[in-house]
Amino acid sequence: MTDMKGHFSCVIQEGSVAESSSARLAGDLDVLHGRHYPGENATVSWRVVPTGWMFTEGQQSTSSIIACVITHETTLEQRERYMRDVCDLWTDVTGCTDHEVVVAVTEIDPG
Repeated sequence: MTDMKGHFSCVIQEGSVAESSSARLAGDLDVLHGRHYPGENATVSWRVVPTGWMFTEGQQSTSSIIACVITHETTLEQRERYMRDVCDLWTDVTGCTDHEVVVAVTEIDPG
């Protein structure tokens, strides 16, 4: 077992399915990270944006932003698979569309 982790920083809307499903999403993101990097776990932090504070095209936003920090260099193919898996997990749990999910991955030096 390694001590390296992934971290997900999630920006979600107040009153959204993502907010009411945050415990499940956190557990599922941890499992997903462990599938990609066996022996590792992931932490999750939440920023809940109050209603009326986040907009898309002049309307109340329904988007979620999932920023992933991993301690691995990845190939484009590996990074795309990781991001696709995060997006698929999110849409499966929340019922939102791909257009409402923003996923970003940042690689940091584990040293």
